[in-house]
Amino acid sequence: MSLHVSIVGRMSYAPFHPRHDMAPEAFGRASKPVFVIDAELNQRFGNRGAEALARDGLGGLDRFTASDKDFMARLQVWLKRCRNGSAAGETRLPLVLRNGRQVAVDAVHLVSIELFVLTVDDPESAIDRNVAWVSEACGLTPTEERMLALMVEGLDTIIAAKRLGIAPTTARTHLQRLFAKTGTARQSELVRFVATYVEELR
Repeated sequence: MSLHVSIVGRMSYAPFHPRHDMAPEAFGRASKPVFVIDAELNQRFGNRGAEALARDGLGGLDRFTASDKDFMARLQVWLKRCRNGSAAGETRLPLVLRNGRQVAVDAVHLVSIELFVLTVDDPESAIDRNVAWVSEACGLTPTEERMLALMVEGLDTIIAAKRLGIAPTTARTHLQRLFAKTGTARQSELVRFVATYVEELR
């Protein structure tokens, strides 16, 4: 279901249909995955980031599911305890996606409307989003953005050049341009700039 909140705070629901045609890299560009479920695991809402996780075994058309059975067991225990009033209104649960990537799910109980908001915290996709945001903010070319992503991975210019199909001297030129556009001087500074970019904006 899609969640709509009006100015007066009322909510209405519309059908939610995960898209399975999204490219894997779209998850990194999408917003932070958010699911809204009820105590019976009926999925009421999922944003684009949540839709992108469907291929990794998280979410569903009508019912929220995960391929990680331990996660599902812990989630169901927490939901039951919230309904009984014996659990804190929020928790953080570890989750292993179908592709083996480890993430965390922050769950919050919205007591007034008896719904639960699940937000997926994925450090890998957060870095991908930051690369895209830095690229946009600093006016990087598509090649410079790809170079930035490789630098954040920790690759040197020789390996990055091979990945990009360019000469090492051209890769070094792109790196110098990245330094100039981001106001950094070393690769470690560049990586730190990307990793903390959102925090610096706030």
